[in-house]
Amino acid sequence: MPKFKWSWTKGAVALFLVILLCALVAERADARPVVSLGHTALNSHNTVGEIGWQFGSAHQWEVAATAIGQGHTDRGRIDRNWVYSISRRVQPGWSILGAENYYRLGVAYVDGSPLVGDINYRLGAGLQWSVVALEYFHYSSAGINDPNTGIDGIQVRVPF
Repeated sequence: MPKFKWSWTKGAVALFLVILLCALVAERADARPVVSLGHTALNSHNTVGEIGWQFGSAHQWEVAATAIGQGHTDRGRIDRNWVYSISRRVQPGWSILGAENYYRLGVAYVDGSPLVGDINYRLGAGLQWSVVALEYFHYSSAGINDPNTGIDGIQVRVPF
């Protein structure tokens, strides 16, 4: 029978699941899943898939797990990276192109990317229509880690 070994990735996943469970219980299941598909840009060329849970009044908080697929970066080729994040969306209440705009600020654990360190900020700006959103995302340590090239991209988000 294989032995279970802890690693930073398994620890981050366990912490992510505990935070998610606590958040969902605290909000009494006032949560909704959101699925995103996208692509990185600028410093890399990789597909991105994400599943998250939005909760809180007006669903302003979000915990998410993101897979960044294999591909090319400015620092060489990578296989797959996992990103675990918690963030808050701020919605100023005015519209652009018939959509409500929002901004995101959070923290993220990025597992093994050649572009950023392990602990990063998660930033975003998006347009939310009634059934779909378009969001620009950015992961960066703001110079705390080396390297700090950053991970940028765009994704289409569908809340359920």
